[in-house]
Amino acid sequence: MATADLKTTRIRLAYNDGQDEKGKPKFAYKSYSYINALASADEMNSAALSIASLSSKVLFNVEKLQSFDINE
Repeated sequence: MATADLKTTRIRLAYNDGQDEKGKPKFAYKSYSYINALASADEMNSAALSIASLSSKVLFNVEKLQSFDINE
């Protein structure tokens, strides 16, 4: 039976970066690695908001990204 072993956990912040020529929103992304996999959603959100407060751009979204190794 195959198993999924957690390899890395990251958070990705999406910032509003204006609009394109068609009026659709553009986003700028910044990822942060070495995130504790056991951190709660509230803890990750709090960290993301603290990081975003240092930016001149408006925070649009926060994503939790995890990658796994699939083994037999």
